Amino acid sequence: MRLGTHARKVASAASLSSAAILMTAWAAALLAADDASQPGAPPDETGRSTLSDRSTRESGMPPPVFRLQAVVARAWSDSINTWKRLIQSQSVEIGAVNLRFVSRLNPGNCYGLYAGEGPAYCSGNQTVFVGTQEANRLMARFGVYGEAGITFLIGHEIGHHIQNINGRFLYLSQRLARAPHDRADLIRRFELQADCLAGVWVHASEAWANSVRFRSQMLGVLQNVGDEVLLKDKPMSEIAKVGVHGTSEQRTRWFKVGVERGDLDACNTFAAAQP
Repeated sequence: MRLGTHARKVASAASLSSAAILMTAWAAALLAADDASQPGAPPDETGRSTLSDRSTRESGMPPPVFRLQAVVARAWSDSINTWKRLIQSQSVEIGAVNLRFVSRLNPGNCYGLYAGEGPAYCSGNQTVFVGTQEANRLMARFGVYGEAGITFLIGHEIGHHIQNINGRFLYLSQRLARAPHDRADLIRRFELQADCLAGVWVHASEAWANSVRFRSQMLGVLQNVGDEVLLKDKPMSEIAKVGVHGTSEQRTRWFKVGVERGDLDACNTFAAAQP
């Protein structure tokens, strides 16, 4: 979820599996339908593919956007199926979430509420928007951790969907109305809960539950994506007031709570004395 404009700084690793590659065509179709302005190889301002993109194709490697789609598709499918299994009574609501690839988020994606980079979950239309430009930059920036980070990021956004169908968006809104001066703390707790729910997914996932290496890669990313990193140009006193994702330590700790306990009730960040 985005409350204001802020960048997501997560990413991952591990090579593409055959399952992810098989899902590339599905993800590519979504991209073509929802963001027709962005072909497989991102064009330059003249509309032509850049030299680096042509070199990538000539080397036999898939364009970055296709790799991103495959990683997102695999994480998406596994997350939805896992949550349906975990909460069978809400399987219909869980499956109602949508996925859209866009170059960049814009206000029209979520009723004018936010714009910026993706991914982001919009509770109003139950849609996860993946900003391909930023996501590809993240995958490149984090190198071998690129796929694990994108996988975690999708789990985090689906965690927001689970919060939505369980009434946590309404709960947050009510708490904010009663205590507007606690806005940063309340939103931070809300975001940390999504981190924890991503951990619950990984705990139960048939794909990731037994992958110690992949989980350690996710933790490696989380240890470097806290507010103190995202807002490193601001003094710590200000970060505590405006940072809404939590410190790297907090994000790592709550993700591990979800991974180790695999229990939704353990993710009650709002009840914790200190998140």
